[in-house]
Amino acid sequence: MEDNCDKYGLSRVMGPKLRELVQSQLANELNNLLGMSFKFDFDWSESCIEGHDGMFLDGSLENYSGIILINKQASIKADGWMDFIQEGDFFLAYWDQITVWQNDRELFSKDFGISSFSFALVPEELRWHLKGVRKH
Repeated sequence: MEDNCDKYGLSRVMGPKLRELVQSQLANELNNLLGMSFKFDFDWSESCIEGHDGMFLDGSLENYSGIILINKQASIKADGWMDFIQEGDFFLAYWDQITVWQNDRELFSKDFGISSFSFALVPEELRWHLKGVRKH
């Protein structure tokens, strides 16, 4: 696997399939939280590992901080910290924390915890993973 440190930061260990899944899940959650539908470009170059790790599909991952999203058309920029739930074939990446700006003004902020949108996607039998996790 090539280094790609400048492009992907410490998230360079994710394979293309895993990165596509994570980005899709994070973008879907953010669009739900914003009540809008935007296509975001992900910038992983400043991503930093935060200690919760796993292997899925074609790579490994951690709960990264330093993830930046950009939507140039709407002048929206966001940065946040992701986490994930993985149990068997079930995998869900979600925003543990995120702040969104539009034209340099704060549009939205979500503190640490799982959103009600993401919580609803977790099968009942796996919700024990979320014990002690704040829900928003």
